[in-house]
Amino acid sequence: MLTTISPRRGLWFGIASPEFSGLAFVRINILLGALAAMPAAAELYRYNNEDGVTVLDSHVPARYVKDGYTILSLDGRVLEVVGRALNEQEIRQRDQARAANAIKDRHDLERQQADQNLLRIYATPEDVLRARDTKLVSVRAFIAASETNLQGLQLRKQNIERELADHERRGGKVAPERIEYLHNVVLRIQQLEREIVDKGVELVQLSETYATDVQRVRELLDNAPRS
Repeated sequence: MLTTISPRRGLWFGIASPEFSGLAFVRINILLGALAAMPAAAELYRYNNEDGVTVLDSHVPARYVKDGYTILSLDGRVLEVVGRALNEQEIRQRDQARAANAIKDRHDLERQQADQNLLRIYATPEDVLRARDTKLVSVRAFIAASETNLQGLQLRKQNIERELADHERRGGKVAPERIEYLHNVVLRIQQLEREIVDKGVELVQLSETYATDVQRVRELLDNAPRS
């Protein structure tokens, strides 16, 4: 229930009460009497006008809404505080913060899913090391086989080149299919050289990846709840 105010009271609805003349005092008490007769669900609004004066009213004029306001119950309790509208710079900063948080949340989710997959594959760090060794052996075997094939092709290329040179020195004409065959051997040599380089890079990457996986599995197991 609302009570009328007195000039001697210090605060009214959070507003410092000024000195009132007798007539103003009567008018305010009449207003409070009318407010007290309003339904219990009614609300009051406290806001600052353009002069910086705190105003208590039954509504907030549209021009003041952007500056924020407070919703009060009739007995003076704060029901809600509506903040002021953001300016353009604040809106940009808010949107940037939201975007950064969204990226962080996505990365956290991806990390969580990766951790779950890691623990489904490997029960211990030793499992990771065994998988690494198996993979490295496979890649090294591929490199070794490719190097053997490369040596054979390089030798074949030398023999063909020697054969064609001897044939030309004897005044013979080199058959087009022999030239094409030499060309294909050269292409195959270049392909094997690229594959060997790529597999060498893969060896380094595999070592780094498995080292990361070993470390992560150790961290996850160390931080796992103890049963």
